[in-house]
Amino acid sequence: MALSAQRDLIQDRAVVTRDKLLDAAIRSFASVGYEAATTRQIETDAGVNRGLINYHFKTKDVLWKAAVDWLFSRAAEELASAERHAAAVDPLARMRYFVRAFVRFSARFPEVNRLMVQEGMRDDWRIDWLVEHFARPWYRRAEVLFDEARALGIAPHMDYAHFYYILTGAAALMFSMAPEARRLAGIDPADDAVIDAHAEALAQLLFPGESK
Repeated sequence: MALSAQRDLIQDRAVVTRDKLLDAAIRSFASVGYEAATTRQIETDAGVNRGLINYHFKTKDVLWKAAVDWLFSRAAEELASAERHAAAVDPLARMRYFVRAFVRFSARFPEVNRLMVQEGMRDDWRIDWLVEHFARPWYRRAEVLFDEARALGIAPHMDYAHFYYILTGAAALMFSMAPEARRLAGIDPADDAVIDAHAEALAQLLFPGESK
């Protein structure tokens, strides 16, 4: 094998290992919180050798930031894509499309809400970092859409802050608490039909109108 091909193979393996660590880390941080998550368990969950977190990330703080950035960057791409697809429709349809897209996003990335709940209860550097890098940009982006709807008289009669937390809470809770939903309501939040029904229900609740 040529030297360049060997280097490419090593780099590819390093990328795969890094992604495994990031995926395992975000699941751990989202489920048990930063303090309870251990690098040893994350490496075990990722199926990699001991010591690779130190090799790739040096510290737990750096791993946390990298994992959060990895998760939220992927999530932001999906929301941005949904906004582009809805740009050409009328304002009411656009707002209802955004709500449905946010529900589907929440179903695809339940770790986002779980992580925000974990960190949102703690008044420390991690929630400062999350708000500054991710939460505030999302908050402002949705506010623009809400202000547009309010100017047209189609927004719910409430302050935007209430709308934001109603939207994010209602969109995400069922998927964040999927084990409870299966036992309590007898539904599978991972089922596409359940996701679509929940998306339509919330869209109708916040912006009543014709079905999609």
